[in-house]
Amino acid sequence: MRHELLTSLRCPYTGSRFSVETSDSGAEIHYGILRGEAGEFPIVGGVLRLTPDALREPLVELVRTGQREAALRGALEVPFLTNWGIKATALWRRVGPRRLFGHARYTSGPEKSRIYRLVTQSYDTFSQLTEAAHDGRWTNWQTYRLSMPPFLSSYPLAHLATGRRAILDFGCGLGHSAFLMKRLAPQADIVCADYSFTSMFLAKRWIVPDADCICLDGDFPMPFVDGRFDFVFSTDALQYIESKAGLAREFRRILSTEGIIALPHLHNRRSAIKVGNHALTAAGYASLFEDMTMRMCVEDDIVSNYFGCGVLDLTRGDAMSALNDATDGLTLVAANTTAPFTKYSGLINAYVDALGHPGVNPAYSVQASDNGTTFTRRLDAPFASERTVQGHELLPRTWCGDTGPLDSVSLLTMRQKNPARLVELVRQLLVIDMPRSYA
Repeated sequence: MRHELLTSLRCPYTGSRFSVETSDSGAEIHYGILRGEAGEFPIVGGVLRLTPDALREPLVELVRTGQREAALRGALEVPFLTNWGIKATALWRRVGPRRLFGHARYTSGPEKSRIYRLVTQSYDTFSQLTEAAHDGRWTNWQTYRLSMPPFLSSYPLAHLATGRRAILDFGCGLGHSAFLMKRLAPQADIVCADYSFTSMFLAKRWIVPDADCICLDGDFPMPFVDGRFDFVFSTDALQYIESKAGLAREFRRILSTEGIIALPHLHNRRSAIKVGNHALTAAGYASLFEDMTMRMCVEDDIVSNYFGCGVLDLTRGDAMSALNDATDGLTLVAANTTAPFTKYSGLINAYVDALGHPGVNPAYSVQASDNGTTFTRRLDAPFASERTVQGHELLPRTWCGDTGPLDSVSLLTMRQKNPARLVELVRQLLVIDMPRSYA
């Protein structure tokens, strides 16, 4: 955590300023304590933990007494994707291990030891960590996140970060969207926020090491000063928040005058697939931002226009009847001015220009022969599924062609010598940009 950001924060529960206690020297704080009117909050492993639960005091005590390993072990949760697992984690936080078992029990036990060993071992790549986790659903969700159907609308919306100075990615998970935005806005300061400490710790280590990561609860006010961000982004998260009106007000409060709020992949309550307990209809989401200029669009159209012809068209929104039928997801963009609501073109080329470490999509295996290169997709929905967009296949089951070598250096050379071929591979998500140590 940057010291500069910490001193600018306000307590979510009282609005008071914080003071910082740490033994770390320099601008980056890995372990420390934030003190305000509502009490003390720990910084563990470079992640600020602002959640107001019963685990707070034990962690503060461990940090203060220099027990850094125990503090990190205690802060880590075992990651869950199922609703019952998420509820179990929330209940554990509320009941509090100190009340039941004392501090020792809080930082020990087979699951705590396993997750601690997992995230602190010196793996060369994130994929090695996921293989060692032996949890297929969670690790698949993270490994293949960059091409999963719910993530695809993040690609076009991430382009709205271009030129921005301060970005909040709320409900960021492991930071895959923040990674996209940092590529397109390398000068921006990015803050990642999520309820899961484990997600924040992994994001900081593997996906967005330059981001400031804060573990917080979206049902409470944000800890940021008014107008702090000129881009607020949140994908696949709002349906899990109970206080949606409160969060929407907070997004507006911390947004600068010229800022943009982008919400890709909002779950439609009319969908037969129920995710989270609090999804809204299109009209419900629109009402949260009715005092702003806003566009709401069918997510499938956003994805099709982007991967089909590199366009994001925000000149108009879709009719409510079309939005009601968009059971695969909705996309909402809101701002205080009309300036962002235009047609953006050439976005695929802009993505290709911003590539830093391109590689073969982990969802594919590749076989080279005298006849060329064959991509074969190794898994299906919910992690990947083909669709036809603007006359070409996105995430095809198989693809054959003459590509040459497909390591990162060769792909960046292809960008100079055969840009059309690289654009073709990117448009089909056969090649994606990834963090250097991702796969």
